Order: sequence, then C-alpha cells, then structure tokens
Amino acid sequence: MQRLRSLAGQDCPGDEDRLDLTGLASLSIDDAGTIEVDDALALESRAAGGWRLWIHVADPTALLSLTNPLTMEACRRGCSAYLSHGATPMFPQPLAQGVFSLRPGQRCRALSFWLDVDDDGHALDEGWSPSWVRLSTAVTYNDVDDLLGMAPPEEDNLLELHRIILRLNQERRAAGALCLEQPEARFRPMADGRIALEVLEPTPARQLVAECMVLAGQIAGRYGQRHGLPLPYRGQVASPLPSAQELAAFSPGAVRNGALKACLQRSSTGTRPQPHFALGAPVYVQVTSPIRRFTDFLTHLQLRTHGRQASVLTEPDLQHWLDQALAGIQEAGQRARQDRLYWLHSWLQQERGPWTGRFVRWLRESEGLGLVWCGDTALELACNCPPRSRPDDPLTIGLLEVNPERGLLRLKAQAA
Repeated sequence: MQRLRSLAGQDCPGDEDRLDLTGLASLSIDDAGTIEVDDALALESRAAGGWRLWIHVADPTALLSLTNPLTMEACRRGCSAYLSHGATPMFPQPLAQGVFSLRPGQRCRALSFWLDVDDDGHALDEGWSPSWVRLSTAVTYNDVDDLLGMAPPEEDNLLELHRIILRLNQERRAAGALCLEQPEARFRPMADGRIALEVLEPTPARQLVAECMVLAGQIAGRYGQRHGLPLPYRGQVASPLPSAQELAAFSPGAVRNGALKACLQRSSTGTRPQPHFALGAPVYVQVTSPIRRFTDFLTHLQLRTHGRQASVLTEPDLQHWLDQALAGIQEAGQRARQDRLYWLHSWLQQERGPWTGRFVRWLRESEGLGLVWCGDTALELACNCPPRSRPDDPLTIGLLEVNPERGLLRLKAQAA
C-alpha cells in the first residue's frame, strides 16, 4: 500500500494523455461523512453556445493492474459492503479514502465523461477522456437542496446544471424509463443501545446526482457498443406493464411503484450490449463507482486500455473476472439484506407499534401475505393482510411476534 501511495505523485503509464481539467470548478455531492469520493460534477460554457457537462469518476486503474493482489482481493469481494455497524470496503480503507478518491484541493486522476448540450438542453455530442481534476468544493445533498431552493445568483452554474438534468430525465422518461423514486429508511444503532431510523427523501439533489450517474453509464455503454468493446453491460428484459389507466388508479409513490416493480424482470450483467428496460436505455454500464464496485473497475480498465489502443480483455477473459466479481456482489448483497432485516426487526421490537400504512400488493395471496407501505417510516412490511385487500386500502399493523436473533417476525394488518 505504501508503494501505491508513493505512485500517486509520480507519472504512471497513460498520464501523458490525460486532459487537464484542474481549472474547472468541480464539486462532489455526497452524504455528510462520506470519505470515499469517487465522482464529481462540473459545468462549462461552450464558445459556440450551450454547455458541456462533465462527470468525473476516480480512476484507481491508473495505479492497479489486474495481476495486483489488491485487485484480485477486490474482485473476490465484488463490492464494498455497507452494514449498519460499519463498512467492509472493497479496497483497503487507506487507499479507498486516500489516493483512489477525488480529494478536494488535490490534483487527482479521473475518467471524465462529457455531454455537450445546446441552450435548450438538447444533447449535441458526447465522449470521455482520462483526466486530471481538482475538486474545488465538496458539498452535501442538503447543501445542494438548500442552494436549489434559494437559487442565489452566484450559483448560476448549479442552477443551470439542474435545468439540464431535468431535461435529460424528461427525455429518458419519454424513452420509457421508470423513475421509481420513493423515500428510503435507514437504521443506525446508537451508543445508548437504541436504534434510530432515518428517512431519506428523493430530493432534487439526489435525483440530480443519480441522473448524472446514469448518463455517464450510457456514454460509456454507447462508446463500447460503437467500438465492439466487451464491457460489463447491464441489461433488463422488457416487461408488460399495467396500463396508464390502471396506474392512475393507484396513489403516486410506493403503491404505484409496487404495481410496476411486480412486473419487472431481474437485471443482468453480460459482456455484450443489451437494453435496460427500467432505465429506458438501449445500452448501459455501471461506471461511476470503481472504488466500491468491481464491475465499474473492469469498465474503467477496458475503456482506458482501449483508449491507449492496447489489448483489451476478450469476452471470455472479461466473463471470467465478471463471474468472480458477481459472486462477491451477490454474497455482499445477502449480508446487507440480513443486516437490514436484523435492524428492522430490532427497531420494530423497540417501537412495538401499531403502525399505519397502505396496502401495496399481494406477495402470496393464498397465504394472506401482502406488502404494506408505511409512509411515515418509509418501510415496506410483509404482513398478514385482510382478504380481498386492494392497493391503497388503509391498514393498521400490529406486532405479533419478533425475534431479531432468530430472524422471526410476524405482523398482522387490519382495516384502519
């Protein structure tokens, strides 16, 4: 690790081709306390009119080869695992938080994806480049939400960026994207032994960042498709959805989203381009978290190698690495689900109920098991529900039995 830290200040292969973007006013937007900063944004006015939107992504592949033991261990882990009591990072923390991250005020290696738009926000051209970037500001989602709400004149670039992103999101929705935003519950064990529940709302700042991450993935995917480049393409098979008339009968948010989610197929990852139904994207790869997700690391490696006109991983070789990484991701996902269930059960045991909610859909109607959305707590709970319950029916949920250590939970919902 010490050698990698020392390399951060030395020339690495390909550094001579990096575009110097350190003069841009680039900012990262994250949760308070985030220490692995792997993406940042910038907006630049074009001489010909319109704007160039930049999405910078940290580039750990500049310092790591596939044969490095740290790379092989990261592949085995698949991704960073975020649990309520702490994180298990994909790379060692001193590297993930240090030389791999985009650190404010320091010149850092990145892959920068760009999109040119005209004054009305219509896309004109796109591309990517290895780059040098220097973050001028690191802000939180709350900071950005406040700025967007107040709209101070000195934040014209941020307001323009938001306007462009809204336009791109509208275009993606017109192409069939399903934007299933809804509040999310997170649990946090406290020092006094209690469990705190935090509700994260899908605020404009979070939507702005999410849209930029999807955009970067589309730019990378389209580049790979044009050049016949094997990448870890994400895809999802198209599904028949309820009609607009049927959906209009459900309340917006979790209940309507539940009707849509029940129809969707699982997404998959392969080495060839494939459409992603829910994103409304003809082609897409995950590219914005190479410090936290090994599939993104592989995407960076393939892009940089192809950009240098060197030999990229073949489809069979890429599939070999993907198989290992996806197994690690699946295992990490299972640990995260078990952790969330434990703390959900512990919180329910602490609070005892009752809770109010709305029926979303049946999970196993023959057994009376349905899904209920509790808006105040942003929790979707599997409950024993009254027969013939229909979406949006108001229900009151009572706790019958809970044992966090045994993973046991029984909830019963009654008509409110």
